[in-house]
Amino acid sequence: MAADVTAPADDIVRTAIDWMVRLQSGTATAQEHEACRRWRAEQPQHELAWQRLQSLSERVATLPRTLAHGSIGDGDARSRHNRRFAVKALCLVAGVGLVATGAGMATSWPALMAEYSTRVGERRRVLLADGTVLELNSATAIDTAYDDQQRLIKLHRGEVLITTAREEGRSYRPFMVHTRLGQARALGTRFQLRDSETGMRLAVYAGAVAFTARDGVGSVRIDAGRQGMFDRHGLVGNLTPANEQALAWTDGVIVADRMPLGELVAELDRYLPGRLRCDPAVASLPISGVFPLDQPARILAAIARTLPVQIDTWTSYWITLRPRAAAPRSTT
Repeated sequence: MAADVTAPADDIVRTAIDWMVRLQSGTATAQEHEACRRWRAEQPQHELAWQRLQSLSERVATLPRTLAHGSIGDGDARSRHNRRFAVKALCLVAGVGLVATGAGMATSWPALMAEYSTRVGERRRVLLADGTVLELNSATAIDTAYDDQQRLIKLHRGEVLITTAREEGRSYRPFMVHTRLGQARALGTRFQLRDSETGMRLAVYAGAVAFTARDGVGSVRIDAGRQGMFDRHGLVGNLTPANEQALAWTDGVIVADRMPLGELVAELDRYLPGRLRCDPAVASLPISGVFPLDQPARILAAIARTLPVQIDTWTSYWITLRPRAAAPRSTT
């Protein structure tokens, strides 16, 4: 892999999309095709953005013709309209959604254009050139950037288990992971990073990791067998024991040991399209078992057999677990 190539910048991605829409319109001229080739050759990131978009669009063979034949006004308006639809189409193909938050749509670009990524419900194992192993959980996106000074991983979203390799026959390069809330430096280790709405969870299973929060002062060292939750300012609360069962997803299962139902449902929701929700009235019910992530229907059926809950389904993309309705009384 190229050592100096990182994720393309937002403006480069947008330009690549514009070129792709134009060339797939069916009306592009030979001069436009040549201009696109020149643009791709200008910088490595131009070509990288083009190749990654090409890979995404190949999943649906081509972008819809309507992207380039809309009739909604003048040329500039038509171009903006086409690009918005192209962005949506490419995001759907990639299995990621546009970010409708204060951070703006740009926050989705690094994940969309990531070197390695997984869709919702997908897991993936990646072996890097130095022997480091990455296990990507559902809806995860990362980039790598290795050079002579360091080995760098960029976690854009999701969860990753990293087993770092010991480098032989060369000077040591520190292993770093950049996240939205700070930077982790591995000290010969096996560790897990999970990005969520509540913060960045770092669990260490071998060696040690030092985490420096984005707006914090100094770093926090976490040794094997410990974990912590971080926000942009630093450690939230205290370090706690790391739970090996939290790695069961690498084997395709969730292990529950008297886990509150609401917590199990929240975990399952990460692996399913749409939304899986739990009524607060049953969220505290304890449940135990080993649940296969690739068989969600079996999991829900097992929950309904084990606990006094019912599964309400409003299309296959909106499922809610509620208290089981009482059977009607007999009038005889």
